[in-house]
Amino acid sequence: MWAYGIDKDTVKKAVSVPLDKRKPSDYLVKLDVPKPEISSNEVLVKVNCSALNYNSIWSTLCHPISPFQLINQFVARNKHESSHLQDFAIFGSDASGTIEKVGDNVKNWKVGDHVIIHCNIIDSEDPIIQRDGMLTESQAIWGYETNYGAFAEYTKVKSSQLIKKPDQLEWSQAASFGLTLSTAYRMLISENGAKIRPGETCLIWGAAGGLGLFAIQLAKLAGAKVIAIVSSDEKGSICKKLGADYVINRKKDFPDSFTDQDGNPDYIAWKKISLKLKALKLPEIDVVFEHIGRDTLGLSIYLLKRGGRVVTCAATSGFLATIDLRFLWMQLKSIIGSHFANYDEADQAAKLVFENKVTPVFSENNITSLPEMMDQMYFGKTHGKIVFKHN
Repeated sequence: MWAYGIDKDTVKKAVSVPLDKRKPSDYLVKLDVPKPEISSNEVLVKVNCSALNYNSIWSTLCHPISPFQLINQFVARNKHESSHLQDFAIFGSDASGTIEKVGDNVKNWKVGDHVIIHCNIIDSEDPIIQRDGMLTESQAIWGYETNYGAFAEYTKVKSSQLIKKPDQLEWSQAASFGLTLSTAYRMLISENGAKIRPGETCLIWGAAGGLGLFAIQLAKLAGAKVIAIVSSDEKGSICKKLGADYVINRKKDFPDSFTDQDGNPDYIAWKKISLKLKALKLPEIDVVFEHIGRDTLGLSIYLLKRGGRVVTCAATSGFLATIDLRFLWMQLKSIIGSHFANYDEADQAAKLVFENKVTPVFSENNITSLPEMMDQMYFGKTHGKIVFKHN
């Protein structure tokens, strides 16, 4: 079958090039590999549509570590998953499709079912999942930490990764929201995240991206005000249409950098931004929705009102961030780490789409355009989700 990912020879080429000289399309490989064999608790899915997330960018750039290191770590935590150890790695963490085959122990699914795949893989026999599936050491993100991801003719997944696709939902829409909406739901709505409340104000970095556009809609559903930070007026208009109360084009209104040359806080830049927000008569910030990391985390903490909270799920600008702890303890602020979603959170998030309470924003493309679209996402030229048709 055809698939998109990387092989071990290409990883060697990628890591020999300085990171700032790499771009995703240089290392993404179209593979010709066997159709995956399923175990007793897995299903084989014929993929109709898939979607791009930033984790596939990291995988293609082999940064901060290679996909094979991630897969090795997954298998080390889950000894029975050795089938993922191959000379290739298939990327992609969002998909919709049709079940082609079911394992002997799969009870609630059958051949021909139309499904949405969410990306959380866990050991269903770990007792801690009764509390929260994200707490198990077995947990991994499908198509990033595991093999056999979405960018393929066929994929294999745990039956616990499946959500039934409603008949009225188009295949492309069904593939467009799993990872990002579920992540944003846990971050903002769930008891495991910020638990945003009516009347609060949420600042959202990268508000026109796949995560950000869902975060806007979820915050508004919760009765909060939204400050959307974007990189262009065009992206700002999209955020406004989805309900953002305030839109700031950071390239016009913010300094070029929030840190000095050594990566330490630029307090002058921070103060300028704070004064800008006050001049615009923006409300005090209760919650910051973070996924940028190194470039913004320190500033995010600084901008919060006393007792506010930052919730973070990623680090697209880098994972080593410098923060000023004085603003954390002296002003009673908090940082909440959040990672994807447990099954109930993913299911509740999906129902918001099924009930037309949340609208996915995405573009449709053919899977052959994956290398080009990876480059566009990497260089910040996209908005919303990028969905690929496989047929």
